[in-house]
Amino acid sequence: MDIGVDVGVIERKGFLYDKNFKLLKEIPSHYNEKNLEVVFTFEHPKNYFLLPDSRLKVGFLVYEFSELPQLWVDNINKHLDLVFVPSKFTYNIFIRSGVIKEKVRILRYGFNPNYYYPRKKESGKIKNFLTISSPHKREGLLFALESFYKASLPYDATLTVKLSYLNKAPKIFEDDVLKIIEDYKIKIGKRLVIIDKVLDERDMGELYRENDVYFSLSKAESFGLCPLEAIACGLWNVALNYGGQSDFLNDKNSFFVKYYLDKTKNDEYEKTDKTQYIAYPYIDDAANKLKEIYNKKFLNPQFDYEYYKWSVIAIEFINEIKKYIK
Repeated sequence: MDIGVDVGVIERKGFLYDKNFKLLKEIPSHYNEKNLEVVFTFEHPKNYFLLPDSRLKVGFLVYEFSELPQLWVDNINKHLDLVFVPSKFTYNIFIRSGVIKEKVRILRYGFNPNYYYPRKKESGKIKNFLTISSPHKREGLLFALESFYKASLPYDATLTVKLSYLNKAPKIFEDDVLKIIEDYKIKIGKRLVIIDKVLDERDMGELYRENDVYFSLSKAESFGLCPLEAIACGLWNVALNYGGQSDFLNDKNSFFVKYYLDKTKNDEYEKTDKTQYIAYPYIDDAANKLKEIYNKKFLNPQFDYEYYKWSVIAIEFINEIKKYIK
């Protein structure tokens, strides 16, 4: 979509640099260090001191745990003019942690209706469950698998797991996903379908529409893009009413699993001197929710489709930035 803004992109070969990552063809890759009006950054705050000079420095960040590392707070306050976060949940974490309130804005995530749209016909009875997960402990894949197993649903019920990647040497914040999948294939059998190949957005939209319910027991999300895309494709959610997804999940589009808050258990991506908390689902309640909705039919989920379109969000964002560019 052309909204009259010139954009340049530069590579930053920081500690998370992926040499195989390719920019979309429609994104220009020119960069002119002169006459910069705005610099946008979606990188780790430890690198903020390297940002080029500009009239306005704007950061984009997510965070899933209960309190920001002090380094994040200090560098946001020192080096950024604005920082955008995707949800009220994350906004509250930033303010509570000490980020200057006037710097923080909420900019929700969205979906592209060219890829994420409802089935042409209303869905039938609920039999096919989908979860999308990485091996990160925070994303709760083990909880989802155990809940589906304990639900003991009939043989025509399936759980499809779309993995973002496989990890042969798990990091401290990751589960051993290869072993977990092997164990649950024995427990669940052919009702467990694993997809570990890369899918583009068009294929992801089709994957959502091939299923009936999006099921995730993620312990915390800064926003929750997959639940949003699932609703856009006509699926109900089974999830926790916690984290960023609480901005758009409600009883008109979701079935909520009970949870409790407790200290993290190696879920964090970087250690801090703060005690961090996260939500833990009650497995029995999750299993019962799956039993309750299996083979039943529900009205299509409801939410504000227009409000969450990327095209709408982009214009809101540009209008917000224009307030600071004279």
